[in-house]
Amino acid sequence: MSRVAVVGGGITGLAAAQRLAKGGVDVVVLESSKRLGGKVLTERDEDLTVEVGPDSFLDREPAAASLCRELRLGSDLVSPARFGALVWTGAKLARLPAGFPHGIPSSPYRAWRSGLLSGRGALRACTDLFNPRPVSGPDLSLGTFVAHRFGSEVLENLVDPLLAGTRAGEAESLSLAAATPVIDSLARHHRSLIAGLRAQDAAGPPPFVGVRGGMDRLVERLAATLLERAEVRTGTVVARIQSSTNGFELRLESGATLEAQGVILAVPAFTAAAILRELSPGAAAQLRTIQYASVASVTLVYPQGSWTPPEGTSGLLVSRAAQATLAACSWTSYKWPETAPADGSLVMRCFAGRSGCDPVSTITDLELARRLVADLGAAIGLDASPLRSKVTRWERGLPQYAVGHLERVAAAERALEATPGVRLAGAGYRGSGLPDCIRQGQEAAARVVELL
Repeated sequence: MSRVAVVGGGITGLAAAQRLAKGGVDVVVLESSKRLGGKVLTERDEDLTVEVGPDSFLDREPAAASLCRELRLGSDLVSPARFGALVWTGAKLARLPAGFPHGIPSSPYRAWRSGLLSGRGALRACTDLFNPRPVSGPDLSLGTFVAHRFGSEVLENLVDPLLAGTRAGEAESLSLAAATPVIDSLARHHRSLIAGLRAQDAAGPPPFVGVRGGMDRLVERLAATLLERAEVRTGTVVARIQSSTNGFELRLESGATLEAQGVILAVPAFTAAAILRELSPGAAAQLRTIQYASVASVTLVYPQGSWTPPEGTSGLLVSRAAQATLAACSWTSYKWPETAPADGSLVMRCFAGRSGCDPVSTITDLELARRLVADLGAAIGLDASPLRSKVTRWERGLPQYAVGHLERVAAAERALEATPGVRLAGAGYRGSGLPDCIRQGQEAAARVVELL
C-alpha cells in the first residue's frame, strides 16, 4: 500500500488525511505543534466559550457543511442569533446596509441610503451603471478597480473596513481575482458590476453557520476518525523533502526520516517554501513571495449592562481612515448567546492587525488590550472597563493575496509537476475561508491518489 504524508494538522491537512484514509490509503499526519486544528481554536474559561479562530463558515459553500454532516455534526450547525455590522470611519458610525457584497453597492438607491457616503459619493458610485465594457486583461488590484468604478468613498468607507475585518489587507495591493473571485467574475462578464450583482441580490444575507458547543468539535471529530485509520504525529517538524528511490524522503527536524510515495503540504506558503527548497527550488521561490499579516484576537469581558448593541447587528467594522488599532469587533454574547456567561456579562471579541506597518506585533498584550478598549469607547461609546481580557496572537496568520497571486500559485504548481506526488493546499493558495481550506485538502487528496 502506498503511503501519503500530510504535512500540517490544521483543518486543511485533517480534511485531506480524512479523505485519504477513507479511501484506504496509508496516511501519516505530521503536525509541528502540540495540537491539531491550526487556527480552528475554541477556548473555554469557566462558563465562557470563545472562538479565537473562525466562529462560523458560509453554508452555501458546500465543503465545510458537507464534512460536518458526514461527521454527524449536521444537527449541530447553528446560525448566529443576529447578523449585521456597523461601520466606523472615525468621522461617522453607520449600519452597513444589506446589498453591499464586499462593500460594493448593488443598487444606486442603496448607495444613496447607506449613510456612509455623501451625496456626491453616492452619485459617483452609480457611474458604474454607465461603464462601457467589462473588465479584461490581467489581474488588477481590488482598490484600483473599486476606485475607478465606484469612487474613493466606496473604497474608504465600505470596501476597506470589510477587508480589514476579514483579510487584514490593503485594497490597493490585494488581487481582485484572488481576494474577491465572485466580484472578478461578474466584472469580467458584465459591463456594469451593479447590474451583475442584481442577479445575486435575492440570496439575502450570507448564510453563516457555526458548530454548537464550539468549532473545535469539528477538529475533534476529524481527529477521532483519523486515529482509527491513520497515524497522527504532533510535535513533529518537517525540515525538508528529498526524492528517493521509493518516492520521497521527509527529513524531520529531529534527524529522523520518513518515506512516502505522496506528500500533501497543508502548511503556510513560507513553511512550504522552506520544506521544498531542495526538492523544487522553482516552487519554493514562488511560494516565498506570498506575504502574510500578523493579527490578534482579543476577548474583552465587560460587566452586565455595560452596553446594548443596536438590534440586527453582530459586530463592528473599522475603516483604515479611523487610524485605530481596532480592525473589527464581534459582540459575541449577542451573536452566539449559547456561549455567553450565565451572569449576563458582555463579551466582545476584537480583532487587530493589518498588512503593512501595523504596531500589533510590537506592543505588549496589556497595551494592545488598552488600545482596543479606547477604540471601542470612541467608536460605539462603550466607556466601561473590562473585567478581564485575553489576547491570542496569530503571527503571520493571514495570507495576503497580492495582485498576480493566482499566477504565482499556478507557477509553483507547474514547478512541482517535475516531482509528481507533491501537492499544495491551504489558506495561502486558493481561498482562505474554512470551506476553501477543506475543499483544497480534499482535492489535493484526490489528486495524489490519481498520481499514485
